[in-house]
Amino acid sequence: MGAIVSKSSGRLILFYFVAFFGLIVVVNSIFIYFALQTHSGVVTENPYEKGIAYNDVLDKAKTQPQLEHVVSYESGVLRWALPIEDADVRVSIVRPVQDGYDFDTKLEHIGGGIYETKLDLPLLGQWDAKLSAKWGE
Repeated sequence: MGAIVSKSSGRLILFYFVAFFGLIVVVNSIFIYFALQTHSGVVTENPYEKGIAYNDVLDKAKTQPQLEHVVSYESGVLRWALPIEDADVRVSIVRPVQDGYDFDTKLEHIGGGIYETKLDLPLLGQWDAKLSAKWGE
């Protein structure tokens, strides 16, 4: 013996079924609208031309001289010996295990291509130093 389903409960189930999928279509339509209106997807202008020219950038990088440099850290002094004079040398000190203590500072040229700065690290432990030098252009 099967259960008897009335016509009104069958229509109610059909209404819920159609309403559910109608809601899905409406929500997806809203997502598609905002996705198309908020960002065009263009990250750079003329990407094809820049991609073709990238081999030239790699060739120029290969022709640059290999600079010998030495980095040392002793008694709270960070020293970087470079074969260039009068560069703008900076260091970004990062504490990888704890936020809030990172800082940037400039290394002073003391002569002979040697740049140094005294670091007063607020905590003991591991620190990362990201060095950068800009010389001329």
